Amino acid sequence: MKKNLKVGFVGMSHLGLNYAVATAKKNFNVICYDENKNIINSLNKKKSPIFEKNLNKNIKSNFDKLKFTSDLNNIKFCDVVYISKDVETDEDGKSDLKGILLLIHKTLNCLNKNACLVILCQVPPGFCKKINWKQDQLFYQVETLIFGQALYRALHPERIIIGTNSKKEINKNFLKVLKAFNCPLIKMNYESAELAKISINAFLISTVTTTNILSEICEKVGGDWSDIANSLRLDKRIGKYAYLKPGLGISGGNLERDLYTIKKLQKLHKLNHKFIAELQNKSISRKKWILNIINKLKKKNSFKKITILGLAYKEGTHSVKNSPALYLIKKLSKFKIKVYDPVVKKITFNRKNIYLSKNINEAIRGCDILIVSTPWSSFKKINISFLEKNLRKKILIDPYNLYDTAFLSKKINHICMGKKINV
Repeated sequence: MKKNLKVGFVGMSHLGLNYAVATAKKNFNVICYDENKNIINSLNKKKSPIFEKNLNKNIKSNFDKLKFTSDLNNIKFCDVVYISKDVETDEDGKSDLKGILLLIHKTLNCLNKNACLVILCQVPPGFCKKINWKQDQLFYQVETLIFGQALYRALHPERIIIGTNSKKEINKNFLKVLKAFNCPLIKMNYESAELAKISINAFLISTVTTTNILSEICEKVGGDWSDIANSLRLDKRIGKYAYLKPGLGISGGNLERDLYTIKKLQKLHKLNHKFIAELQNKSISRKKWILNIINKLKKKNSFKKITILGLAYKEGTHSVKNSPALYLIKKLSKFKIKVYDPVVKKITFNRKNIYLSKNINEAIRGCDILIVSTPWSSFKKINISFLEKNLRKKILIDPYNLYDTAFLSKKINHICMGKKINV
């Protein structure tokens, strides 16, 4: 390894920070840039501005190899520079690439002429070819991070997919960085690599949506999806790591972005996009699952106070992008709502009917209906006796089947996805 090899990351969002720390952990000197001085100041105090498992601990343990700066000119000392800012998306999943294009333009003005530029953030097919940099020093790297497991996956990738426009070998400095992660390298052209990332997510979306379709049928016919899922995991063609847990639609922004991009590409090239449209529709319908349950309950029950456990769109992250909880809160303006999340401590809603609880017991105390909108493992530790005593209407809406019905009082109506619903 080149002794003083320096790697730069431009953009300290979730994507950039996790990859920067992973690269430092592989014993490279890393320069981390972000224009937001508050983010840089926090990182220089060894405090991560985002929540991610083990991230803060590894910033501290690798701090001597990390330089955090809001001066982009520091990038000129780097041999390899990643554009690593997350691409912003709207509620429909449409990407806003203006910020990334501006960031690339600013970065190009600061790069030394021998540096490799690597696009790490997700972009549509055809993006990289338009970048005005030497083609044999310009690459696209497919990221496959998962909120809650991001640092681990950055450190231990199954494979690394690289997009290039050069028939030559990958630049030696960039190759040294890649080989440090000790996994298969798959080289392809820019367009293939850009589409590979979208393809990966499309398969994940298909699995998630198929699971939701079948669990929905279970709710109607009296089957138990958790039993079926266990049998599917033993099938080698599907596997133990398959996305077989029912959920409240697709959230977080990344998967929605890829659905939008595929649909856009199909329209552009006059291809049938009904299947992708149906995936979007099914996601939207499952996001309404809790609201539909509440509307049915209102016909037979009188209640005013609702507690929602979980604001993040999934466990293991602070992100609330398109989260089921925020969707639900917007629809329940006529109820008094208490919310609690072990990581998300701020809400942007300025409404008198919403109260952010300090702990789980405070959130549950005196509520009529309890809703679990994020399956945080800490929620499993709830005191069942306390729950039964404080849950006035004895209604627990638990989409993810977080609680074993056998441990709950028979008086509690435990409503789950993938099981027959008694409303």
